[in-house]
Amino acid sequence: MITIDDARAALAAAAGPLPAQSVRLPDALGRRLRAPVFARDDLPPTDVSAMDGYAARHTDLAAGLPLPVVLEAPAGAAPPALPPRTAARIFTGASLPPGADTVVQQELAERAADGAVRLEALPAGSNLRRRGELFATGQELARPGDVVTPQRLALLAAAGAVEIEVTPRPRVTVVCTGSELAVGPGPPGPGQIRDSNGPLLDALARSAGLAPPSAVHVVDELGPLVAVLGAALAKADMVVTAGGVSVGDYDLVPAAIEALGGRILFHGVRQKPGKPVLAARCGDAWLVGLPGNPLAVLTGWRLYALPLAQALGGDAPAFDEEPVPVKLSGRAENAGRRTVLRLARIEGEGTGARVTILEWKGSHDLVAGAGADALVRLEPGVKLPAGATVRCYPL
Repeated sequence: MITIDDARAALAAAAGPLPAQSVRLPDALGRRLRAPVFARDDLPPTDVSAMDGYAARHTDLAAGLPLPVVLEAPAGAAPPALPPRTAARIFTGASLPPGADTVVQQELAERAADGAVRLEALPAGSNLRRRGELFATGQELARPGDVVTPQRLALLAAAGAVEIEVTPRPRVTVVCTGSELAVGPGPPGPGQIRDSNGPLLDALARSAGLAPPSAVHVVDELGPLVAVLGAALAKADMVVTAGGVSVGDYDLVPAAIEALGGRILFHGVRQKPGKPVLAARCGDAWLVGLPGNPLAVLTGWRLYALPLAQALGGDAPAFDEEPVPVKLSGRAENAGRRTVLRLARIEGEGTGARVTILEWKGSHDLVAGAGADALVRLEPGVKLPAGATVRCYPL
């Protein structure tokens, strides 16, 4: 068996981003750019007013004389030239009339009975937004690897972007194996249990920003499993299985991968829970096989499937994440030979944060799992007092 770090490193070395995809700008939200984006226009497109007020020449303002208001410049119009020794009524975002070089806000204007205005003598260029001051035509506004956040999307929209090249989100299919799983809303049959791994993986995928995964259930028989996995791998970029990866007679996922011509990167990691976890490449798609206990599913998703999905989506450093150091609220130990990942809860922030390892009955304990927001990593042989620093993976 390999270590957690070696398993993650193997995935990091083998996983690259999915092929680039050209999408409409609204559909690029949350994705990483694969090509730079350049401005198609200047912004602002002309010198514009930053205030509601009056546009004039600063030399006319210096004279201190009332100026007749000879035109109005609303936003969205192309105003005519402003004659000398006159003023224009102007509004925020409106283009500056040719000849004007200053805007005086309306609070600093004194209007006479004849409609002329006496304006405070402000320096030339006051209250203006200059043409191209945000960006100029041809300027690079986003680079490959940048995430299209809502703010960046707004910038690219202002720059005239219509379609851009991004790394697509990976398409995920969840396959839950097990003849013991009851599917549907009815009561379980004899010897059956309700499926919790399917809903868990669906929720984990959606909470990570992935599209809701397709979900399939298959019994513990090699023929049906090969058929289901083959169909899933043909449509998805990543298939995540739950169950069927250990060493029992009905743990058939490794045999199904072999039948499908897949290549297993690793099978078995020195950790608890989740020792039988495997990762395989099947054609252009990936398969991450997780043990069937729900908390082993949670752990395997957090350590392997999630960063793999992120790497496929263009987040190259996904596997570079370091566990967060937090001080223990109580004692902890690991007398075994495998790295143990324990459910925990973090309280407080910064240097005052403390992590409490939760009591559990094992990797099937969904009750303990519901109260956890972190996994504490305990290396083999450690015996730690309260206050010692441990490494945590936030959930």
